[in-house]
Amino acid sequence: MTATVLDVLSLLAAAAQDSPEWGLSICKKTGYGTGTVYPVLERLLDAGLISATWEEPQPADRPRRRYFELTRAGSAALQAEWEERRRRNLVWAPRPGAVGEIS
Repeated sequence: MTATVLDVLSLLAAAAQDSPEWGLSICKKTGYGTGTVYPVLERLLDAGLISATWEEPQPADRPRRRYFELTRAGSAALQAEWEERRRRNLVWAPRPGAVGEIS
C-alpha cells in the first residue's frame, strides 16, 4: 500500500459520520493534487475499499460533491496495513547503543 493510499484511507477512517469527505477536501487535507487523489479514489472504489455517494440535493451555487466513505473491507485493509507497518518498525528498530554502529 503506497503512502498516498494510506493517507487517503486514514483520512476517510478519521472522518466524522456526519461530515463525509469529498475529493477537493481530501486534496486539501492530504496536500496531494487532484491528479494524485482522484486516481487513488477510483482505484479504491474499484477495489471495494471505499464507497461513494453524490450530494443531494445539488446546491444551486456550486457543483454537487461526491462523498467518499471507508467500507468494512477498507477498514480491515487499513487496519492490516497499520499492523504490518508496526511489525516492520519493531524489526527495524535499532538496538539500544547501536546508533552509528556498522555491523
